[in-house]
Amino acid sequence: MTKRHDQCGMTPLLPEHHAELAPFFNGQSNPLCGYSLSALIIWKTHVYYPAFAVNGDDAIIARLFPSSPEKDYLILPVPNATAWSPERLAALCRQHGIPRISFVHEAYLDTWGTEAITQLFTLREQTDYEDYVYKKEDLAELKGNKFSKKRNLINQFLREYVEKGRVKVEAITDSNKEECKALLAHWWGQKPAEAQADEEVLGEKVACTCGLDLIGTLEGLRGILLRVDGTVKAFGMATDLTGEMADFNFEKADPDIKGLYQFFDRQCARMLFPDTPLINKECDMDDPGLRHAKRSYHPHLRFKSHTLELIA
Repeated sequence: MTKRHDQCGMTPLLPEHHAELAPFFNGQSNPLCGYSLSALIIWKTHVYYPAFAVNGDDAIIARLFPSSPEKDYLILPVPNATAWSPERLAALCRQHGIPRISFVHEAYLDTWGTEAITQLFTLREQTDYEDYVYKKEDLAELKGNKFSKKRNLINQFLREYVEKGRVKVEAITDSNKEECKALLAHWWGQKPAEAQADEEVLGEKVACTCGLDLIGTLEGLRGILLRVDGTVKAFGMATDLTGEMADFNFEKADPDIKGLYQFFDRQCARMLFPDTPLINKECDMDDPGLRHAKRSYHPHLRFKSHTLELIA
């Protein structure tokens, strides 16, 4: 494969770069899930990989596609995205030979205005990448009539499994991450052939495996699992995002156990997000089932994402 990072003047983003880049991301305020440093490191597949460069007070991040360079893109500079004028962003695109910036939050559009932006870029909404954001207290407590069905399912799970001593929840560690991978393999095996051939679905599997491998070594990455009768039946992972919001990157649960997902989702809200009032559950990737599930938890906010395509 072509070394795209050499051509773009960038360095492949690896776990060992976390400490170098953390000072940039610790002060960033972009709420889109694509701006979690740990998540950026995790999302590396056979199709694409992250790369970075440092430009003054900002980290410049790209996702590069060695076999399909026309798909390469930058994200907004971190942490000072709104300080970059459209003219400066256009110069950045030309500098790195990447003519697009993806995952542009509406705050950037509000700061500079669409008229100024569209003089240099074609503006397009990424309709498959609208982030769902929830209040932690909503997911952790499930109070009110709107969550009555969730509580009913949890109560069924409590009676059948928890009250009978069949459930254990614990942190994901080196000693149990292989059991989580076994559940991930089961999840993958249930996917139809067309889904397994989908680049996004496969990318999620690869990234989730990478996340499991890096728990315990990558700062800010944490996870929990749930056992039923000693066997891992659910796991979840989270990473830091902004001062008031964390990113819920992965959540897998055995769909054949009634009430498990609802119970485990509540446990994740309580245990993985101790210091942040908001939880970003990422996008639905235009999957109808995933969209229904995310909306059934009544998001507090939904953040749109946009791409800026440099006008030649």
